Amino acid sequence: MRSENGAENRKLSVQQVSKYFTTTRFKSNDFGLISLKRFIAPPEGVQIDIDGIWFVVVCSGSARADVNGKSCELFANSVALLDENSKLSSIKCSKACTGYVVSFSYPFVNKSVLDVSDFMALKLKCNNKPVVIVADEDIERLHRLSGILSDIVYSSDKYAYNDKIAASLFSSVFYMFMSVLKQSTEPIREVKRVSRPDKLLQEFIELLNEECERERSVEFYANKLNITSKYLSLICRNKMGRSASIVIEEAVIRKAKELLMQTGLSIQDVSQQLNFVSQSFFGKYFKQRVGISPSRYKSQSL
Repeated sequence: MRSENGAENRKLSVQQVSKYFTTTRFKSNDFGLISLKRFIAPPEGVQIDIDGIWFVVVCSGSARADVNGKSCELFANSVALLDENSKLSSIKCSKACTGYVVSFSYPFVNKSVLDVSDFMALKLKCNNKPVVIVADEDIERLHRLSGILSDIVYSSDKYAYNDKIAASLFSSVFYMFMSVLKQSTEPIREVKRVSRPDKLLQEFIELLNEECERERSVEFYANKLNITSKYLSLICRNKMGRSASIVIEEAVIRKAKELLMQTGLSIQDVSQQLNFVSQSFFGKYFKQRVGISPSRYKSQSL
């Protein structure tokens, strides 16, 4: 597939991306921890479409990444976020550069229970392509947490509850990154005006966080924003890479997982809280999107 500028696009899973690194630190299609210096630039005219989420951390020296046709400079203590809307042409590191890339597939992310609003906030940060500078101690904490998660993932045969351990550690890594991003400053000198689509997307995400337990229709959110359903879906596709209905489904499923993790709530309680017409309908909705029934998910999570 070729982009509008004529470049060849290659959408790669976490494991497939390993061909661009001289390392084997990958686990199936779910997780990768890679040294920045081991990145092999794709051939000229080829762009890598990220499939999942990447955290790029520069510990020392500097690196330059070409993302969406624009050059991004990363210095010591920089963190950059990439998602499925990011097209990566190259990463070039200075001789003094040390750092790493932590890559996650969405199925891996979905095994963890993350707050809906926090996950959506990360997606918005990815879509804005932030490059932020963080404190020395935060870089060190990120490195330690990522290393522990890597060790657990690659030792899957040694632990009976490896999947649950990995999911819990991923939540810790996720919230550490979110904390770092919230406290850090973006090395951007020019303050750019927020476009109307960006403002509408932000309002949609905020509204979705408040209403996803009760409302699942695109029409509801579009009406609240005083725009058409078609325009809302267009904004979501342009900014998040998928339709408004899929974004809503992701929020509902994430909220369902969060509620199912609570020991005091039955599946019937969760179904009612999410405003489904019946427990049976909720079960079909959940299994179709997650792959297992709510009861099985609940038993595996407790």
